[in-house]
Amino acid sequence: MEEIANLIMESDKKPRILIVDDNPQNLQVLGRLLLEKSFEIEFATSGKAALEWLEFQQFDLVLLDINMPDMSGFEVCKRIRVNEGLNRVPVIFLSVDSDRESILKGFEYGAQDYVTKPFDSRELIVRVKTHLALKESLENLEKLNKTLEEKVRERTLQLSLANENLESMNLKLTELDDAKSEFLRLISHEISTPLNGIMLPVELLKDPISPAETRALIEILDASVKRLEKFSLNALLITRLRTRPQEIKKVDVYIDNIINEVLLEVQPILTRKGLTVKEIKEDLSYRISGEAELVKKCIYNIVDNAITFSPSGSFIEILTYGDDQQVSIEVNDNGKGIPKEILEKGAEPFSRGKEYQDKSTGIGLPLAKMIMEAHNGTIELKNRSEGGASVIIRFRLT
Repeated sequence: MEEIANLIMESDKKPRILIVDDNPQNLQVLGRLLLEKSFEIEFATSGKAALEWLEFQQFDLVLLDINMPDMSGFEVCKRIRVNEGLNRVPVIFLSVDSDRESILKGFEYGAQDYVTKPFDSRELIVRVKTHLALKESLENLEKLNKTLEEKVRERTLQLSLANENLESMNLKLTELDDAKSEFLRLISHEISTPLNGIMLPVELLKDPISPAETRALIEILDASVKRLEKFSLNALLITRLRTRPQEIKKVDVYIDNIINEVLLEVQPILTRKGLTVKEIKEDLSYRISGEAELVKKCIYNIVDNAITFSPSGSFIEILTYGDDQQVSIEVNDNGKGIPKEILEKGAEPFSRGKEYQDKSTGIGLPLAKMIMEAHNGTIELKNRSEGGASVIIRFRLT
């Protein structure tokens, strides 16, 4: 027991003890004894004074006389124990009563120990040290428990985040695997279709045919070769954007000039389908930072997509507007609208959707999205309430 009691003396902090006794001589004896053992002490000559001390000061132990005139030690101990901030403070009763009933009553009111007067000074010091050591051990245990609980919470949170990240990564891997399968399917389709358009005419050209038939086959060959070339160039561009985005060389690009170049290139297609373009733009020349050919490719793909799905004789709208921070290019058509599957995916590269009307799965919009991401821009797909689809791209201004 003495070894446990001496643990309290290893702390740099001096324990504070409140001595409560209405007898000044007892206070003097106890005070001198405790001061010799390097304890800090305070005195109270009544129960009321003791409770006032405990209300405003922190003590590590209370030596409490039972027999006091205004308020007994039992009542003082009872009030200490109902106070949540004090119920852990050890209380040692001091009394001339050594009968069993008094001792049991002291423990019932919440005391930790009971010492009868006259007391042996060595025994009292050992009991004081023992209860101080137990109090400190209990407090350290509570601190340790709180620390462990916090560590458990932190670890649980880390594990939860790790599980979420793992689930997210697994989902992403699944999506990537699906994208890979879709990409391979798309490549197979986009290559085999024009190749069939080349191989069949080539076989037919081996036999004698009329000039009219020859021209028809040459047109099929021409369309197939152009389609194959278009896909090959797009595939190479996708590879570049995926693997070498740092190679994008950004310069000042004027949006009006790019749109004019795109409209010039698609004019033959517009004429063949009997389509007209309604261009609405503000009287401003918007300038962005980007690679001109990529920006042109992005706008071209969007306009080409609108042309593909617009019925003959209809029109396409191209709106250019903005503010001091960004410029928006909006392309509207009068087709059947964007399939739900594409809207949900938001033009994700190689996401599975319905085939286009020419049996081509197409990579125009996904490529446009990749170009916008490479330029820190955004792309939005939506269906118009009045019918048709709308594609809006937004660039930051320089």
